[in-house]
Amino acid sequence: MRLNRTKKLYDVLEEQAIDAALIFSRANRYYFSGFTGSSGYLVMNHPSEQYLLTDFRYGDQAKDEAPLFQVEVKQQPLLESAALLLKKMGARKVGIEYQQMSYHDVLLLKKLLPDAELADIEPAIMNIRMIKDEEEIENFRRGIEICDQAFNHILTFIKERVTEQDIGLELEYFMKKQGAGGIKENHVIASGERSSLPHGQATNRVIRQGDFVKMDYGAKVNGYYTDFTRTVVVGEPDEKQLEIYDIVRRAQEASLQALKPGETCKDMDEVGRSIIRDAGYGENFGHSLGHSIGLAVHESPALRSTDETVLQPGMVITVEPGIYIPGFGGVRIEDFVVIREDGIENLTKSTKDLQIL
Repeated sequence: MRLNRTKKLYDVLEEQAIDAALIFSRANRYYFSGFTGSSGYLVMNHPSEQYLLTDFRYGDQAKDEAPLFQVEVKQQPLLESAALLLKKMGARKVGIEYQQMSYHDVLLLKKLLPDAELADIEPAIMNIRMIKDEEEIENFRRGIEICDQAFNHILTFIKERVTEQDIGLELEYFMKKQGAGGIKENHVIASGERSSLPHGQATNRVIRQGDFVKMDYGAKVNGYYTDFTRTVVVGEPDEKQLEIYDIVRRAQEASLQALKPGETCKDMDEVGRSIIRDAGYGENFGHSLGHSIGLAVHESPALRSTDETVLQPGMVITVEPGIYIPGFGGVRIEDFVVIREDGIENLTKSTKDLQIL
């Protein structure tokens, strides 16, 4: 898979008449090479001239993880070493990730390569990353399996008198025990009136009878994030809780049915949003219908009114409509889907029937 990824990068370099790429960010370094260490640069100008520069701490690890690259362990600052290598290659136009490099490092690189032109290739790299390959999708599949297992487990844990923080810690412990390499950093555990907060972080609030409990969390597998949301209720729900839950579920299911290659993100956002708006809760749904995900929690494209990206097979998208009523509470339901040639593959298997605990 990484051979295919590097080929796509070289195609970009050729199209833009760029002699070599200098890759610094940890996510892109891992994406192209497989190296997971915290220190390193990729210098790439041809499949036979791919270098991974790192320091003494990661020499052996880099050789194991990045077999497609020539590993060079350097004592001097890595950016200076990379610049020397680019000079030896005769690179006159160098592609860099402008948004990932500090202003200081950009100035230093210009000083080290006074005769070279620097070009921003980060947008092109993100376009490459937009289409996931099957290796990436398998990581997502495993991550969502862990999320589904965690949901089944947490249903047996949630009850009156536990706190939001108790629930968050139990989810994290369980997912790591199931093999998650990490947990989505901003997971949401919000109950009662706090469930109206789209990104409400767990507090010491105690769960009470009649509370919605909204849980948005994700397992990380081999560097890839997943995203999962379900809302449950403790005790018998009232009519308004049942009403808004039903609206959100209908909006999500209609969106899932509409998703397919060739549709625009903008139009897909409107499918779910129109159902919530027509039900009288349009002002209570203020975020996008969903977003892509990968080595970052939020990647492009997004299912929002301003995104006219056309969906393509291999894109991975969350579908997560919600209704949030200040002082009352809120509901969000989120699934994790892959765009396929004939529609979607929904990786999320957990029930969307309202769970009454």
